[in-house]
Amino acid sequence: MTEPTRAYLVVTATVTDREKMAAYNRALAETGLYARHGGRYLLVGRAVEELETWDGRAIVIAEFPDVESVRAFWNDPDYQERVKPLRAGAGDFHVAIFEGAR
Repeated sequence: MTEPTRAYLVVTATVTDREKMAAYNRALAETGLYARHGGRYLLVGRAVEELETWDGRAIVIAEFPDVESVRAFWNDPDYQERVKPLRAGAGDFHVAIFEGAR
């Protein structure tokens, strides 16, 4: 039997303005956007040890039921209009969706 496919929102970040990121994180938590779209954090943090060519970026991995749920989160007006603008100028961010077995 095949495992159900899940989707993962992966963000790597170099934060340059901690105050802006704190405001962004507070707003993200207050809106409950991840939970609203079936998401949950799996990892939020920095590497504890560099094993091979890690550039020091922080990483966030969130699990969602499927790719459409990640897209629904990303395109949610609360996120696009209220939350995401708070991190503008707060650093360098790389964001992608990955699929994988649960």
